Amino acid sequence: MADPDRRYWRIMKYLVIGGTGRTGRRAVELLRDLGHEVVVGTRRPRDDRSVAVDLAGSLDPGIVTGVDGVIVSVEPPVDEAGADTVMNAGVGRIAELAATQGIPVVLLSQIYITRADEHPELAGIIRARGAGEQVLRDSGAPYAIVRPGWLTNSAAGGVRLEQGDRGDGSVSRETVARATVAALLNSEAHGKTFELYDGPAEVDWPTAFTDLKTD
Repeated sequence: MADPDRRYWRIMKYLVIGGTGRTGRRAVELLRDLGHEVVVGTRRPRDDRSVAVDLAGSLDPGIVTGVDGVIVSVEPPVDEAGADTVMNAGVGRIAELAATQGIPVVLLSQIYITRADEHPELAGIIRARGAGEQVLRDSGAPYAIVRPGWLTNSAAGGVRLEQGDRGDGSVSRETVARATVAALLNSEAHGKTFELYDGPAEVDWPTAFTDLKTD
């Protein structure tokens, strides 16, 4: 699969919250491979290319200063209250900060957002993710919401994009990272929510995003 988009030659600076996770780490690598500067948002910063970000707590408004875009790729706590604190209230705070700067936010969510009752063991987490999606839409910040299917560690292959949250299936973390970066770099994805699965063919991201319906 080709790089997300090499048309963007100007060096930009991006914040990847959850950039030490399995999917977020790959998004960081992709952005850096494209020549961009990346700051990793994590609860435990390790070097000068990372910054303290805890979506369950207060946020320093300065974390988005000088940033050209934000990716949020975090795993929620397993309890419903904790998930709501991170994926709803925490995402809301990031969205509000981004809106004041007019910078895009790409939120990594999941499928079954509109069908939480089909997975009662995950329903609380799914509802928290759904609330976070909506608070981002309502914030006024440019955004894209990526809803991957069940995540795997397999190699990236073809891609299938859907909308409407009616499907099911799995998707490689590598594919998710590529889609997330592409959604950040391509304004054609902004204002849109889509599901992502492994599929039969590669995609041209700008064309695929253009074909999606706006929320």
